Amino acid sequence: MKSTVNEYINGGATATESTARLFVFLPALILLVVGGLIQSQTYLNHDVAWVLDSSERLLAGGTFGQDIVAANPPLIWWISAIVAAMANGLGLDPLVMLRLCVIGLSAIVLVVLERGLREQMERPAMAGFLAVLALLFTVGVHRDFAQREHMAVLLCLPWLVVTSARAQGHAQPPVAALAAGLAAGIGIAFKPHFLAVLLLVWGYLAYSRRSIRPVLSMETFVLLLTGIGYLVAVWLFARPYITDIMPLISKVYWGFSYPLENVARAHILEISLVLAALIVAFAFDAHHASRLTVLAALGFLVAAFAQSKGYSYHFYPVLAFAIISLALSSLTNGRAARRMAGMVPLFAGLVLSSLQAAPMLAYRGMNGAYGQLTSCLVDLTQANVSVNGGFMAISTHPYPGFPVTNYSNRRWVAATNSRLFMPAIVRLRELPALTPAQGETLAVAQAAERAAILSDLSRNPELVLVDARKHRHAIEHSQIDFLAFYGEDPAFARRWQDYQEIESCAPGIRAFTRSNGH
Repeated sequence: MKSTVNEYINGGATATESTARLFVFLPALILLVVGGLIQSQTYLNHDVAWVLDSSERLLAGGTFGQDIVAANPPLIWWISAIVAAMANGLGLDPLVMLRLCVIGLSAIVLVVLERGLREQMERPAMAGFLAVLALLFTVGVHRDFAQREHMAVLLCLPWLVVTSARAQGHAQPPVAALAAGLAAGIGIAFKPHFLAVLLLVWGYLAYSRRSIRPVLSMETFVLLLTGIGYLVAVWLFARPYITDIMPLISKVYWGFSYPLENVARAHILEISLVLAALIVAFAFDAHHASRLTVLAALGFLVAAFAQSKGYSYHFYPVLAFAIISLALSSLTNGRAARRMAGMVPLFAGLVLSSLQAAPMLAYRGMNGAYGQLTSCLVDLTQANVSVNGGFMAISTHPYPGFPVTNYSNRRWVAATNSRLFMPAIVRLRELPALTPAQGETLAVAQAAERAAILSDLSRNPELVLVDARKHRHAIEHSQIDFLAFYGEDPAFARRWQDYQEIESCAPGIRAFTRSNGH
């Protein structure tokens, strides 16, 4: 075996092609499995858990925009419903099925990238490149595994490889172009903000050839048709989201936003890596793949700033594509100066991102602080909610509702994963004075929130968790008492009389059960 490895590394002719490719993939596959196992020992991201759980309402005949109320468009719910249906059909836990699907997709992407880039790298370099990707796809995404941005990276990478091959004058098989366009169309359609990626990539292709013709490829047409088909599907199957939810949410969703300078300060690493990757890709004779991936990073950076919330998952594609671009600049064949220039920021990015990921994975692990808190809430929910009963939470964050719902196997009764109107209400109520427009927005938000909480309570949750921590999502250190706010409405006060507080195991999370029990 040792001689075979040596012959392979040295380019010996005795190693068969299949054995050689095995050595290329083996490190990445091992890391993919290990990374997947590490992720399986952490609690699933709250947003992903909510989408996966609520997608089963669609399988039961529910309508997005009525049975599920969310600020985000329905595509990820429809995809999650497929995962949930597969889990139900195979008798698997949906959480396990989701992880298997994401790891499986990651493996497919690694195969696609090896096939598309093998002519640009020596085999040892390719093995290292795929290993870096395997880490990025698993432990590198740490708390945001299976978020839309994570999926967007996986779905857009094949398209970028196919596009870069065309830019270098290589014809692409129709099947590869069709699959790449379809995957990218889905990845971009997750959020309208991701259109920035398309504009930058297509703009580069047109500018580099001084013609629009390089953009007019099969994958482009498939991508556009996928997007158009999705818009038609939303109108046909999720119309209440367009007609009812979007107009209302658009008035109050700013309550979750932060100043752009705060967002930028919190993500200096990702911004710095994009700048370094841009310099290396465009100042040297980098391959098109290096340039297209860093332009994708820049597009996702624009998308992250456009959302102005600073969430870690908004910046994951920025980090991932910047590192991928630097890896391509460092490992593909070509000038030594370009490879050395890319190696320094690549190494720094890998080290610094690892220093971010490791403590977060430990924190969210079953034995970490987050894991222990979540485990106690799971036990509390199971102890106070019957198997066929339901519960809810009053919080500006999906937590503690999610992922507690998924791991307790109890039904979440609320239409939303959090109190969507509350951040805007809190911020407006704490202003010293309101303009007429602000006063109107506050009235609309309060009326909508009071109606929503009464609708959720009408489903008779057996347990209600209330977030009373000193620091709460989107409202920071506001002293507002959620129950006092809702109690201003006599209808809520009458219904809340049925609930009594019980001891909670989670500091700052109050727990209430219905007095008539279950």
